[in-house]
Amino acid sequence: MVAEQTVVVQTPVITDTVIIAALAILGVFILYLMLREVRLMKTINRKVELDLERDKLKLLQQHAEAKNFPFTRLSPEQTAEIRSVEDENTGLETGIFAKEKLIETRLSRLENYVKTRKLDNMMGKISEEEKKVK
Repeated sequence: MVAEQTVVVQTPVITDTVIIAALAILGVFILYLMLREVRLMKTINRKVELDLERDKLKLLQQHAEAKNFPFTRLSPEQTAEIRSVEDENTGLETGIFAKEKLIETRLSRLENYVKTRKLDNMMGKISEEEKKVK
């Protein structure tokens, strides 16, 4: 009598596909951590840049405030007088510029009249000479 032998084949619990899936999940997790770290660094960088810009603005404000108080303290009457003279100078400069521009355009117009007259005279002389030659 031959005894029947039953062979029980056990499949391993950890197969190649399970290992590959675990490695893929681990890779995705590492990629997620790297991307999160990059985003955090960008955010921190932006915060540092904003702080730097705030500091710059504070320095500019302090500088502007320092300009409001010059070394020689002038009275409001003196500053008003200076402003009125500056305004008058600005008005005079504007008037001078307008007059210079007017003179330039009138001179160019006069030059064009002279050129036109000369060219007309030359055309007349040329036509007379042509008549003489014919």
